[in-house]
Amino acid sequence: MEWKTIARAKQRTESEDGGVTKEWGGRLRILFSYPNTYFAGMSNLALHLFYRILNEMPDVLCERAFWEPELSDEPLISLESQRRPEEFDVWAFTFSFEMDYLNLPFMLRQAGIPLFADERDESHPLLVAGGPALSGNPEPLAPFFDAIVIGEGEEVLADRLVPLWKEMSGAPRHEILEAMAEIESVYVPALHTDGRVRRAWIRDLTRFPTMTSIYTADTEFGGLHQVEISRGCGRGCRYCMAGYIYRPPRRLALADALDRALAGLGHRKRIGLVAAAVSDYPQIEELMERIVDAGGSVSVSSLRADSVTRRMVELLAKSGARTITIAPEAGTWRLRQVINKPQTDEQLFRVIEWVSEFRFQSLKLYFMIGHPTETEEDVEAIVDFVREAREIFRRNISINATPFVPKPHTPFQRSRMVDESTLERRQKMLRRALKPLKARVKGERPFLSAVQGVLARGDRRLAEVLASMRKPSPREFVRKLEEHGLSREEFLREMAPDEPLPWEKVESGIRRSFLEHELKKSLENSPGYQCPPDARGCLRCGVCPSDWAFPDKRV
Repeated sequence: MEWKTIARAKQRTESEDGGVTKEWGGRLRILFSYPNTYFAGMSNLALHLFYRILNEMPDVLCERAFWEPELSDEPLISLESQRRPEEFDVWAFTFSFEMDYLNLPFMLRQAGIPLFADERDESHPLLVAGGPALSGNPEPLAPFFDAIVIGEGEEVLADRLVPLWKEMSGAPRHEILEAMAEIESVYVPALHTDGRVRRAWIRDLTRFPTMTSIYTADTEFGGLHQVEISRGCGRGCRYCMAGYIYRPPRRLALADALDRALAGLGHRKRIGLVAAAVSDYPQIEELMERIVDAGGSVSVSSLRADSVTRRMVELLAKSGARTITIAPEAGTWRLRQVINKPQTDEQLFRVIEWVSEFRFQSLKLYFMIGHPTETEEDVEAIVDFVREAREIFRRNISINATPFVPKPHTPFQRSRMVDESTLERRQKMLRRALKPLKARVKGERPFLSAVQGVLARGDRRLAEVLASMRKPSPREFVRKLEEHGLSREEFLREMAPDEPLPWEKVESGIRRSFLEHELKKSLENSPGYQCPPDARGCLRCGVCPSDWAFPDKRV
């Protein structure tokens, strides 16, 4: 093993605050990986959450490993003890983004572990995965893993899997797989040939605090203590998979959210509030006020124009924020109704006026292009919107115009993805038209969005494609896709209403009739249902069980 690999691992841990190193004797040994770089992985709150959950168990140790391309010729090792994955009992992965699928085969090869689950034996660790991307559609990676946790995995891992792994230590591999297959929300691809796997979700967010556990400067949010204040979203944006697979919306009581925020002030002055829409949190102004009064400053992950207040913008300015991001998503009222994000121009421009009033340096506007039913006029309306925004806000404006990708478990899950040439032309038009307004236009390249779409809506045939790649690049993936006799269009086309879908293996809890109704409403240019303000009680979409129908006093 090259000394630089060990040196890099030691340097990482020595520069951190919050990492855990345990003696190996008599413990269940779990390696946890985010299949991307350390910089990207340490920005992921799920990694912080599971690392803390596991290491709080006295008879379990959890270490980390990441995909570092510059070290890909060297053996893959853990950060904490610099051991190889084969020395662990379990190797767990979390996938937030489909594009990280491209890295997985190369991490396994680097570790010297067979790619496919049916090629591994008792000498290899169990490979387990989870995360939002796989909870939406586990099939593209299913042949690689012994088990995949569908949905929110805290309770499944802590209460079911870890006790099982400890109890069955040393048992034959097939017996362990059979036992895992009996656990609700655990998908064992080799054994689940029929039936569906129900998605797990956490009723009580207080049991497993989701916040920064390890502090490092070498990550996107290195200057923050991040705290999840709510989970799920009931707004029902028709393009957003997270808005459906993380239902029902739940939130922390103010006292709990404040405790978690203030706990971080000993590490970082800036507190990052994390939620699907931070401005939807009912006591958001009071929470922000209390953090600022305690000597902290506030950063937010997302805002919705129809729930932002002037005071919130003022508090962000007082916290030293220099940039605010809002997401109209579409340039016209008609298209915002189609996607069920009915924010009016009046609401959006009112927020922009506050951003100008409090002298923020930059304004970011997020749009998507390629929404179902989108026309050239809808795209041109983005230019008109930015022109009016420029009249209000005279400083830096940047636009993100990223292609829409149809995702599983949404009303648009069967929709066609707009072709690359059309998306490229629309992005170029926006760049050209907005240049005189001195508004910078960014956006994911349509080619990359198309690859993401293939991975999001693919089936098990993609595992063979991924395994055949010689380098982890989107171009290589497309080349190998074609070598296997497959095309992007096969996965990006419109899918018939009665056509079986690869991700129907997952039982999200959303009724099919509900998604079909929402699609019908979208084609009528009509907004759809949203969860009630208390996040419970309607039982309309099918996610909430009857005993969840009435809110308790903590919410």
